[in-house]
Amino acid sequence: MQAFAALSVTRSFGGVVYMRPNLWVGSAAILIGVVYTIQAFMLPKAMVGNPWAPLYFPIGLGLLMVALGGILVLLEVRKGLKPSGGTSMVHFNPSSLRLIAGTSAACVVYAAMFERIGFVPSTALFLGAMLFMVNGIKSWKLNLVISAAFTAGAWYTFVKLFQINLP
Repeated sequence: MQAFAALSVTRSFGGVVYMRPNLWVGSAAILIGVVYTIQAFMLPKAMVGNPWAPLYFPIGLGLLMVALGGILVLLEVRKGLKPSGGTSMVHFNPSSLRLIAGTSAACVVYAAMFERIGFVPSTALFLGAMLFMVNGIKSWKLNLVISAAFTAGAWYTFVKLFQINLP
C-alpha cells in the first residue's frame, strides 16, 4: 500500500500535490471488476439449455474490467514518479468536485426511482439532469432533445427489437 501511495502522488517544487488519476482509476477498476465477477458467479443458472449461458456475459465483463484496470495500472507504474507534462497530473477544482458529487447523487436518485416510476421517466430525468450538469442551462433545448431521443431509442431497442420488458 505504501508503494501505491508513493506512485499515486507526486510533489512539485512548489509543494503542490498532484494525483495520478490513471493509477487510482485502474486500481478501482480492478477492485470493482473482481467484486463484479464474484457476484456474477452467484447469479442463478438457466433451467433450460446451457445452465452457464446467462453467466458468460457478466463474467466476461468482470474479467475484462480487471484486465483493463491491470493494464492501466501497469502503464502508469512504468511511467515512474516523474510528471509526464501535466496531462496525467490533475488538480481537483471546485467545479470538478461539484460535478462528481452531482453525478453520484443523480445515480443514487436514478436507482431509487427506477423501479417505482419505470424506465422511461426515470431514464429521461436522469439523462436530463446529467446533461444539464455538463452542458448548463443555456443548452436546454439540446439537453431535452438528446435525453428524449436516447430514452426513446433505448426503450425501442429493448422492448421492440430484443423483446425485453422494462419496468
